[in-house]
Amino acid sequence: MGNMGKSESLSRGNGQNTEKSTNLSIHFMNIAVTIGIFLILIILWFQVCHWYEQDLYSELRLEETKTLILQADSLSMSIKERISLLKGLSSFTQVHNNCDSIEKHFSDYIRGFYSTSGGIRNFAVAPGGVQTYIYPGSEAGSMIGHDLINDSRENVRNDVNLTIVSGDVILSGPYELRQGGFGLVARKATYVDGEFFALTTMVIDMPYIFQDVGINVNSSNIALRTDNQTIIGNPDVFRQYPVLQTIYLYNKQWELARIPAGGWEASIAEQVTLFKLITILPVLLLTIMSYFVLNRQRDLETSVAQQTSELRMEKELTQKYLDDSGVMFFILDVDDNISLVNKKVEELLGYTRLDILGSNWLETLIPKNDRQHIREICDSMLGSKSDDSRYCESATLTKNGDLKLVMWHASAIKNEFGEITGMLAAGKDITERKETETALKNFAEELSIKNEELKSLDLLKNEFISNISHELRTPMNSIKGFAELMYYENMGKLSTEQKNALSKIINSSQDLEKLIDSLLYVASSRKGGIKCSLVSLDLRKLLSEITNNVSHDAESKGIRLSLYIDSSLPMIKGDEEYLAKVFWNLLNNAIKFTTSGGNIILSASLIGDKVHISVEDTGIGIPHEQLESVFDDFYQVDGSPTRKYSGTGIGLFISKKIVISHGGDIWLESTKDVGTTVHVILPVYEQKTGI
Repeated sequence: MGNMGKSESLSRGNGQNTEKSTNLSIHFMNIAVTIGIFLILIILWFQVCHWYEQDLYSELRLEETKTLILQADSLSMSIKERISLLKGLSSFTQVHNNCDSIEKHFSDYIRGFYSTSGGIRNFAVAPGGVQTYIYPGSEAGSMIGHDLINDSRENVRNDVNLTIVSGDVILSGPYELRQGGFGLVARKATYVDGEFFALTTMVIDMPYIFQDVGINVNSSNIALRTDNQTIIGNPDVFRQYPVLQTIYLYNKQWELARIPAGGWEASIAEQVTLFKLITILPVLLLTIMSYFVLNRQRDLETSVAQQTSELRMEKELTQKYLDDSGVMFFILDVDDNISLVNKKVEELLGYTRLDILGSNWLETLIPKNDRQHIREICDSMLGSKSDDSRYCESATLTKNGDLKLVMWHASAIKNEFGEITGMLAAGKDITERKETETALKNFAEELSIKNEELKSLDLLKNEFISNISHELRTPMNSIKGFAELMYYENMGKLSTEQKNALSKIINSSQDLEKLIDSLLYVASSRKGGIKCSLVSLDLRKLLSEITNNVSHDAESKGIRLSLYIDSSLPMIKGDEEYLAKVFWNLLNNAIKFTTSGGNIILSASLIGDKVHISVEDTGIGIPHEQLESVFDDFYQVDGSPTRKYSGTGIGLFISKKIVISHGGDIWLESTKDVGTTVHVILPVYEQKTGI
């Protein structure tokens, strides 16, 4: 007995030792797994930190790119504004095409431009390529008498020759100038009777331009180069993966580069460090949690068993959903006999499982006339190596002999060796859909008839617009006239409140009068086009007057309105009232859609036998997909009831009709959130003769 007790105690002790040994092994295994999890999390942490750093870097590049684009656009616009003055000088030289006339008028003509436009070192005219007339005289120095065509510098000779041959504006530099300083030289050739007459030259003071557009030439984070030669800034910027912006100026292509102050890495170092400190905490926490989770393995095994049971229930539920689906399912063997169907087959076709299992699906379900076609489709699918499924439509027999139109999708069933063991056919009843399509076709034909009726109604609408506009004009004139008599106290003294009320009535009457005029324009253009009375017209005076009329509206919104008119602009033949309406519409639209701080430029120049007028703004722009519709009548970019900007949508429609009636053309260019430029071309019928 004593030996037996001793043996049991020994056995129990061995069992306890074995359990301790097993628990110890599991403990060390859990530690090993925890270390593995920690290493994986650390790798992921490094990757996430890398992604975050890349995102910060991308955002920083985007901000730097936006800043660079603004600087590049400002630089390009600033230079182009000044070069427009060179084009004016070229036009001046064409008019005054002899030395006596140039010498007499040159200084007076240039003085106005030079005094109002900063950043220009000098203007020069070189008849036959020889520098003769220079303004201001203080800039002349050794330039007088200098033969540009035979200049000792090859690059200058090449640029001068290119100017003469092309007739375009050609830029040289920027480089150190003979007369001192750092400048960009712009040249344009002038021709008289098709023969080269003179070179017109402008020297642009580049340090002034850079400062004017906010580019610090002494900054270590910005640089400008052309022809792979850095002309301002730090050349090392181009070796530090900068953001780049190409500036295209006539024959020149400049590349502007920018990096953050201090460099890329230094700009994001603080954020990256903070992110790493914050994100390492979850890594440590997850590692600790993993260790405790692993030590609860038995609980997890119980949980897995429970989840397995739930998955089994979900599988059964999924099977039920398949039976309740709106699609019929058939599984066929290699002989086309049906081996499995779902409940939807009985619902749609009336067959029970006992009725249909084991039968040939073509002979049972497909009408005789369609069987050969369906058989060929199935054979082509089963014989294809790349395409294992087909779609087709077919009439399908129900149990009671009726026909339903079914969309079939057949796909091959293959075993692990790629051998076809059967076919899965899914069918959807599309009978109602086909009936709907037929009804839609009939409806489309009815719509076509209604469309013709609408065209007739459109004609009636035009007549109505014309009649109602004429009918409204008479009472509106009376309302406006009596309101003005009362406002100016021709009918007795008024209080301040009464005068304010009458002022609103007068303003509203004027707005309504403009609307009535616009509607009459629309009605007139639809009846037979706008008939203009063409007379000799001073376009410069007309544009100046309209600009003065709208300048108050621009100033009240904080918008800068500029007017640039070529001094050689000739008289044209046009209808002053109609053309005034066109340019008033264009300027009014530009003011309406430009926010405070924006710019509007109205310019006019002579191009051959055409006058080119443009209205350029920095407003909200127009989406590209809507550009073709803006000249349609009553069209508005934002036509919603809650739109921000008021209007009838007929201003551009009327403007286009008027311009076309003058033998001209109108179009616009626009970029959303950047701005819009409207171009107007008018023919020149009468041109001033130059001296």
